[in-house]
Amino acid sequence: MKKIIFRGLIVVIALSIGGKILMDKREKDNEELRTIQTDLADYLYNHYEIYTKDKDKINEADKKYNGGTGTITDDEYLESLKNARQYFNIEKIEFTGFSVTPMKSLEVHFEINDLLSHTATLGVKSAETGQWIYRIDSGIEKQGQDHYLSRKDQETNMSIPMNIVTFYDGGID
Repeated sequence: MKKIIFRGLIVVIALSIGGKILMDKREKDNEELRTIQTDLADYLYNHYEIYTKDKDKINEADKKYNGGTGTITDDEYLESLKNARQYFNIEKIEFTGFSVTPMKSLEVHFEINDLLSHTATLGVKSAETGQWIYRIDSGIEKQGQDHYLSRKDQETNMSIPMNIVTFYDGGID
């Protein structure tokens, strides 16, 4: 009888130690994912902005240009298309998940201002800084979205207010 109790006690202790090790590893992984989210949010806030296109201005420019035979030149047409953009600052970043690609890169899924769903891919760490190098799918037209993410002309160096960031704590899918 004493052998059974002793074996049971050994099993309970082994499971407790294994569970503690597993929980510590999971906590460390969640800390790293939180750090990635914080760095990415700061990077987006300082380097990107949102724009939408004014369809009326674009239609007016198209009429004036008329396929190159209209009253304005190519350069004027391109300038009028550029002026048809309305820019907005990033006011909210919500992280919605993580996934691993077939090439073993980490994808971070996020929404900006409840308007845009985007993905950043982290595949390589910088040898100089030790920071992740983000590849963000900006400027890509997605069906059903009329807002776009673009790189700022003048980058800022402000720290992001953490109240505009919603973190994802669900782990990697």
